[in-house]
Amino acid sequence: MPNQTESSFWKQVKTGLSNTDVVCTRIENSSTPGVPDLLLLDRQKNFHLLELKVAKGNKVLLSPHQVSFATRHRGANSWIAVKKDDTVYLYRSDQAIEVFEDGLRTVAHGSFTKPINWAELLTTIETYRVPRES
Repeated sequence: MPNQTESSFWKQVKTGLSNTDVVCTRIENSSTPGVPDLLLLDRQKNFHLLELKVAKGNKVLLSPHQVSFATRHRGANSWIAVKKDDTVYLYRSDQAIEVFEDGLRTVAHGSFTKPINWAELLTTIETYRVPRES
């Protein structure tokens, strides 16, 4: 299998979600490090942020800026989607430090194996409710 890139992963996400009623916008942002790659408007018109990563081995190469952004915004609908071989692992933003430290050994919120069921992945994102801090 040729080396996968984040750009090709983005194309897979875009194609996979193209037959749903979501709007995916790729964020190209070099002025604010750590901002996730995608802004997703779901079927209920809620926004979600997705950081896309491609793993080689068990390591997930999150930058300190990405970990910081995810940690600061853990009360938002923010996700890390990691592609390795034929599987997409979905992590919540509150798992960013653990993913940074332990990579794919971190228990994912959801995992989806080829053929990726993009509707199921989308439902997982849409139905998760961030616990409110008291």
